[in-house]
Amino acid sequence: MSRILRIPAAALAACLLILSCASGSREARTMLTAADSLMGTDPQAALYSIMSIDSSAVLSMNNKDRALYILLRTQARYKCYLPVSGDTAISTAVEYYSRRGPASRHAVALSMRGAVNFERGDFVSALEDYKDAEKIVDEKDGGPVAAGLLHTRIAELYQLTFVNDSLTVERYRKALECFQRSDRDDLIMQARLSLARALLAVSPEESLSNTLAGAALAMTLSDSSMILVARELETAYYLITGQYSEAVRTASDALSEAYYSEARFGKSVANILLAMSTAYARTGHPDSARATASRIPREALDEATWNFLYYDISLSEDDTESALGYLATGHRIGDSTLAAGYGLHLRGVEKRYENSRISERYASMQNRYFSTYIILLGTLCIIIIICSLIYVRNIRLKREVEKCTDIIRSLNEEKDATGRITSTVHGKESTLISEEMLKVTDELMEAFYKYGRTKAIAEQVKAILQCHFPEEGTMAKVRRIVDATYPGFLSGLETAYPALKEKDIYIIALTACGFSTGTICALRRITESSLYVEKTRIARKIGETGSLSDFVQKALQNYNAS
Repeated sequence: MSRILRIPAAALAACLLILSCASGSREARTMLTAADSLMGTDPQAALYSIMSIDSSAVLSMNNKDRALYILLRTQARYKCYLPVSGDTAISTAVEYYSRRGPASRHAVALSMRGAVNFERGDFVSALEDYKDAEKIVDEKDGGPVAAGLLHTRIAELYQLTFVNDSLTVERYRKALECFQRSDRDDLIMQARLSLARALLAVSPEESLSNTLAGAALAMTLSDSSMILVARELETAYYLITGQYSEAVRTASDALSEAYYSEARFGKSVANILLAMSTAYARTGHPDSARATASRIPREALDEATWNFLYYDISLSEDDTESALGYLATGHRIGDSTLAAGYGLHLRGVEKRYENSRISERYASMQNRYFSTYIILLGTLCIIIIICSLIYVRNIRLKREVEKCTDIIRSLNEEKDATGRITSTVHGKESTLISEEMLKVTDELMEAFYKYGRTKAIAEQVKAILQCHFPEEGTMAKVRRIVDATYPGFLSGLETAYPALKEKDIYIIALTACGFSTGTICALRRITESSLYVEKTRIARKIGETGSLSDFVQKALQNYNAS
């Protein structure tokens, strides 16, 4: 009995577990949605929402939710200035979005993996990821903000190498252009200050103009950190241009502001103190220079910078031997840094990607040309088919014209025959018939001139026949023609062969006029096979074993002989 009760209990436990997992999945999905919506405006809140998801809920996520979780977690940590070098799981998100999309998520995942590689010191892999993301953003129109951020990250990579100053400036300029199209003042501010830093060594005056523009935006946005960065760049400008007293004054003003915290803004404060100490040394105040340098944390500056600073201080103290030692050490460290920058071959990586893009565009162009060729070939085939159909139709129209010509010839022959007997008793009748034949000939010729090469010729001929030779009145008209030409011929046949009906006499009259088979068929509105049947039936009625045409010809010969 206990074994039987154990089964429902296990099933109930399984159901409760499934329900709890389903509830956890729904809650996790809600947290992910909230974090996604907050990422652009409040990354700190987005990170809090992501970190609130239980680890058990993460394990029960499907592939889609897990990829989004990994991407948003890395993105939020990066935007909150937390280290992301350990977030190597971002590769899972990259692989998922490369297979399943959407392209926008794939581009963001590539950017975040680039950031991870950047912090891990793998600058080549970082640039490759950024270039892959840039390609997707260009092709899928990811928007000016996404493009600007990619330009900024690539510029930061180049800035670290100390050997690609022109490329750094070019990338920061592109980033600024993108952000200006987006109307994001915060991003425009950051881009101007980043561009100003890159321009310090190559164009100090342009650097100052961007610094002042960035500082104005920072004041508008009340961004104290960016205000301090602007003061740092302004101090560096005065130092580079040899305005040492202005450098000391600007640095003193920046450091005297109550809301600046050296602990919070260590790097910017360290650079301001560096510029201030260097300015003191170059203006002959070594004691103030050393006092200022002592306020700089050792880890805030690299070894080459420390050696160059103490070179200036030692030179100010007239300690030439120490100064030369610091200078040699600084140059040695600087040369090794430059060599490391060259060794990264970042420009080569970008060139390779540019060549790859050119190759892809060339292949795309070839495909477009091939498609155009196929379209033109198909169009040519369609034209050939249409021309063939027109040619076949013209052959049919030619046959129709030949039939019309046959009718015209028969009518003309009949006109000539009636003209020879105009002096007989039926001369007046024959003259009227001849005049009508002339009208028919004239209308047929005009129709042939206008419509001979079109499909309308058949309809025109039918209309002319219907006008001059209607089905009802044509029989009497043809009989008048025969009576005028061969008076008493048809009445003699009616007397000799009383079995002949009126339509039988009509066929004999048409044959006596010398009309061709096609003309008789056109006047009777019947086919050749039907005409053959009628002629055979008439021949039987008059007891003729041969053809009806032979009988009519013999009868006319006998008529003329008599």
